[in-house]
Amino acid sequence: MRRAGRWLWRGLLWLLLFVALAALAAWLALRASLPEVEGEAKLAGLTGRVLVERDAHGVPVIRGANRLDVARATGFLHAQDRFFQMDLTRRAAAGELAALLGPALLPTDRHMRVHRFRARAAEALGAAPAADRALVEAYTEGVNEGLAALRARPFEYLLLRQQPRPWRAEDALLVVFAIWIDLQGGGFRAELQQERLHAALPEALYRVVARSPSTWDAPLDGSQLEPPPWPTPEEYDLRRVDPAVFDSAGEPAASQLRFTWLPGEVDESLVGSNNWALSGQRTASGRALVANDMHLGLRVPNVWYRARLVVQDPVVDITGVMLPGAPIIVAGSNGHVAWGFTNS
Repeated sequence: MRRAGRWLWRGLLWLLLFVALAALAAWLALRASLPEVEGEAKLAGLTGRVLVERDAHGVPVIRGANRLDVARATGFLHAQDRFFQMDLTRRAAAGELAALLGPALLPTDRHMRVHRFRARAAEALGAAPAADRALVEAYTEGVNEGLAALRARPFEYLLLRQQPRPWRAEDALLVVFAIWIDLQGGGFRAELQQERLHAALPEALYRVVARSPSTWDAPLDGSQLEPPPWPTPEEYDLRRVDPAVFDSAGEPAASQLRFTWLPGEVDESLVGSNNWALSGQRTASGRALVANDMHLGLRVPNVWYRARLVVQDPVVDITGVMLPGAPIIVAGSNGHVAWGFTNS
């Protein structure tokens, strides 16, 4: 019994030692995959020194002599901070998720492959002005250097037992395509409803029901849209409508109008975006204000990457949010103009 007890204790000690070593190895791997936040790093292709400062929240300020240097350094930071997110985003647009995450994603990939977004991204980049291509190329080279500078691949690849694939120039457009896809509806319910209304109502009445502008419809020049005229008795005369069309409460019967809801339409609310602006005459600071909400889902990490880009020549100072995978500020301000976007 004593001998069995000694072997049991030895087995437990070895097991504890193995667990401790595994935990230490995991901690070291995670630590090695963290981005560089202090010190100096050499980045090929720079024409001058680039300074990166981070605030208490990790938001970087990137200062460089020219736009290409800033783009190159931005790519370095994006790769170190968010490469797995960038990889998933480009793969989602290109239909390449299954190669990383397994065969369960094949239906999703097949759905996307028919659009040939990777080929279209390469074609669009090839037709872009030389300055734009140079910006994307500098960013791409920075991404790959940032990924290579990590002492260990991001932990997601360790869990998946995969190696990260190098970034390509057209991938910057793929991540933009992915956001465009995310902002689109998957069906054509509004169009189908319009068609059913059109089939059920006389043309003159349909124009009033479906084409009348609301208070939300206002051109930027301040003019007002004129509503369509109400139908004349010759076009639509209720006195000539068969009473059977109406139910006992005097309301039109849906079956008579041949208008029915599709499954799942009634309770599903529409998700959209919103923004608004105030002139300086209406703010405490005397400065104009724009508020913009893109209404994208909450994710970890966030969809956006906060940053400030400062270029010496030509002088540029822009603060806002970037899409990891692309070298531009999507929504922000340059100190003179603030901008955002909403899905229209």
